[in-house]
Amino acid sequence: MDKFKEYRASIDIDYYVYFTKAYFAFNAYLKATYPSQNDREKINSIKDFNVIKSKFELLVRTGKHFADDFNSLKNSLDSALIQNQGETILCNRVMVFNHRAESLYSNRYRGINYDIRAINGEKFTFKVGNSSQATCKYDDLDSKLTELGLTDAQKTKVKDTINSFVASYSINLSPEIEKLKDITDYSISEQEEIITKTYRGYIEILYSLRNALFHSEVKPNSDVMKVYKYAYFILRKILHEIPTP
Repeated sequence: MDKFKEYRASIDIDYYVYFTKAYFAFNAYLKATYPSQNDREKINSIKDFNVIKSKFELLVRTGKHFADDFNSLKNSLDSALIQNQGETILCNRVMVFNHRAESLYSNRYRGINYDIRAINGEKFTFKVGNSSQATCKYDDLDSKLTELGLTDAQKTKVKDTINSFVASYSINLSPEIEKLKDITDYSISEQEEIITKTYRGYIEILYSLRNALFHSEVKPNSDVMKVYKYAYFILRKILHEIPTP
């Protein structure tokens, strides 16, 4: 009976392993396609690669259970609360379009000089009046503003400026995922927008899941396993559609 228990314990599929093998294949494709870029640059580039996006679109329209897998991934992410670099991986705010370095506001407002910028590393830097220059990630913005001792009006100006910028590339992906099952109910232009956002969003989530797993941030349990299960199902189908020379 002891042997039965040992064998039974080993019969379930380890989706961490299958996800890892699939990501290795995906990474090999990225390295071959973008040999001079770093990992983050490769992910940003593949989001804009219409060859893969067209295969993704084909799977949305004809792939068996493809839309269902997306809904299962969304729901399992809500339950698992997987963290990557201190941020929970969820569909309610996904960097669908790429963060870019640029000046957001450099002017005088209500008698106070502001210099607010988006910088590399998906961070922001800002200086208000005579306060010290601050640099932080978006999720740390509130604490950084409090730390500087700014007035409520000054905090609002900085937050509104940065929030407006973030809203231009980070979206709640959940409504787009829910539309996949009934994609033909929408106009051609709406279908294109839904597919584009979902494709780009999945690539971003995939990269975050890869980082969380490979950097040992994941605490394995049944909820987390479900996330990697459906992420693997989606990635496997995409990989099989990618053309090779």
